[in-house]
Amino acid sequence: MGRISQILLKLCALIALTVPVPALACPYCVTQNKDAGLSGVMLLGAMIALPFVIFVAVVPALRRAAAEDVYLLPSDSE
Repeated sequence: MGRISQILLKLCALIALTVPVPALACPYCVTQNKDAGLSGVMLLGAMIALPFVIFVAVVPALRRAAAEDVYLLPSDSE
């Protein structure tokens, strides 16, 4: 692993360790806590937005990989 990869891995581990316990629950369970307030709403929004963020990050990477390697995606003639 490269130096940047190691730094990113450590940063992700640090973030994962500091995530509050309600983040591990489902969105419905988090919003049932009446004391959650704004942090509960923000957490729910983050849970809803996460798949879109992943999509925005992964699709360009797949397109770049497909442009570099023509054998990655099958053509119509196959």
